[in-house]
Amino acid sequence: MDKKNLMKFPKLAQVQILWGLAGIILFSASAFTFLKGENALVEIAPYLGLSMLFSGLINIYIYRRTEKSLHGSHWLLADGVSTSLLSLFLLFNQMIQAALIPFFLGVWELFTGILKLLDCKELKEDAVSGWRCFCLLGSIELISGVASLLKPVDEFMGMNVVVAIILFIQGCSYFFKIKIYLQLVK
Repeated sequence: MDKKNLMKFPKLAQVQILWGLAGIILFSASAFTFLKGENALVEIAPYLGLSMLFSGLINIYIYRRTEKSLHGSHWLLADGVSTSLLSLFLLFNQMIQAALIPFFLGVWELFTGILKLLDCKELKEDAVSGWRCFCLLGSIELISGVASLLKPVDEFMGMNVVVAIILFIQGCSYFFKIKIYLQLVK
């Protein structure tokens, strides 16, 4: 291993650990939402907002650490800032209604899906392997975001299940990033 790669290793491990923590937090929020039930969505909204805030801040931090060495790092910044700002709605809005939570998280999912598709396009242009997986993940996020905005989906599955699925998909995206991180390093 040459000196340049050896010096990147601590940053590499740190990025993967942080993405792993974000994934675990979103998975736990997903499980918590699923188990708590539809009637507790308003009650757990601050916890959902905190998990979003944490994942957004992680993306911002990783952007600052890797902005020169990571393909598509500017999309991490966009995702981190938007996620952090959107989390404030769940954290501090005391008049939130349960029906708004799936809609709100669906918009978040839709936006992150669009960002991943934009990132996918850049990765393809730069001939980075793994771009197809970003495209697949962005498409899944886009479809689930649109589906969560449809009232019949909420009624059929239950609002808590829709929210749990969105959080689960978001958690999966972090573990996917861990898997292909080495391919994204310039």
